[in-house]
Amino acid sequence: MTVIVEGHRITAIARSGRERIPTGATIVDGRGKYLIPGMWDMHVHIGGYDEGTKVLPRLVAYGITGVRDMASPVDDILRLRRDSAAGALLGPEIVAAGPILQRPLPFRTPPLVRTVTDADAKHVVDDLQAKGVDFIKVGDTLTRDAYFGVASEAKRLALPFAGHLPVSVSALEATQAGQRSIEHFGSAGFRNVLIGCSSAEAELTSEVRDALSSALAGGPSPDETLYRSGFLTRLVQTYDRRKAAALFSAFKKNGTWQVPTFGALRSVWDSRRAQLDPDDAAATDSAATKAAEMFADMRKAGVRVLAGSDLSNVSGAPPLHDELVALVRAGMTPLEALQASTRNAAEFTGRLADEGTAETGKMANLVLLEADPLADIANTRRVVAVVLGGRLISGAELQRLR
Repeated sequence: MTVIVEGHRITAIARSGRERIPTGATIVDGRGKYLIPGMWDMHVHIGGYDEGTKVLPRLVAYGITGVRDMASPVDDILRLRRDSAAGALLGPEIVAAGPILQRPLPFRTPPLVRTVTDADAKHVVDDLQAKGVDFIKVGDTLTRDAYFGVASEAKRLALPFAGHLPVSVSALEATQAGQRSIEHFGSAGFRNVLIGCSSAEAELTSEVRDALSSALAGGPSPDETLYRSGFLTRLVQTYDRRKAAALFSAFKKNGTWQVPTFGALRSVWDSRRAQLDPDDAAATDSAATKAAEMFADMRKAGVRVLAGSDLSNVSGAPPLHDELVALVRAGMTPLEALQASTRNAAEFTGRLADEGTAETGKMANLVLLEADPLADIANTRRVVAVVLGGRLISGAELQRLR
């Protein structure tokens, strides 16, 4: 096929030899190579402005033309979004939440966290909306009243909200409240969605809430409960497929997408596992296996999936490529995994009419690969050229940006 780009857009796609090449066009020889839409990492933390100026060009050089930033200092990430959109900084398109909203915590929080009380939830949403964020991110420690205050005000403002699941709110309540996406199946430690699939949901939820309350009052970490074989074995053994099916049906009906972040989950669980005795470590592995089985049940039920990494982009190939491999290992086909980072991302962010697929008339965000990603999804790493909004990046420039 031949793809013709003029200005910022794809103006023609046709079988090679059947399309007239405009006079003076720059020719990219793609014979034997594979063209895909630009990829999105739907769960990143770019960080401060200075760090972002280094990270964003590297993301583009590895084929990532869009990101959803799930918590960074608000003024910095909005400045990066503005500069990238204006072309003052070479970077992907940015959809930004600003801070993650959490309850007041008994330690100093980083600038990517904003504390929210029951009384000021509406004001915080109003303030972030006025600053210009694209959506609100909720954290896993929010109180029940603060969460529903955020959800209500976000709905009033037609501002999406997404993120973790607080221990005070069930997965079913969250989807009914309009939460647009759930990250990490709720939380790496609290495992909220898996609890929502348990026939012992009430008892397990009570234990999680007690563990968090104790920690907030100065007691031991919740991990002392949540990574023990007693809790995890009951969580796994009480998985109820009928109850899970009802929850997943609600996710599908309400448009609540899932961002598994398998790589990030594995990183957290492995770091805890190294500190556990053999029984607790085995139970942690069993819970991870059950989460993968739950993901398969979700997909069979038609729950929509996005690809997000939630890991550092500071050096090497961005972790989105590893996340696509993890999605395939979890049962998705290479095509489905690729769509999770291209077409699905565009649909979720309301951009499908303009990007997310390689079609005439759409924005020219394209990635040329050395090998077929449908034969091996790991081939998304083998980028030989990127087109970002119609700008060709290849050869020495591509290497320099990396």
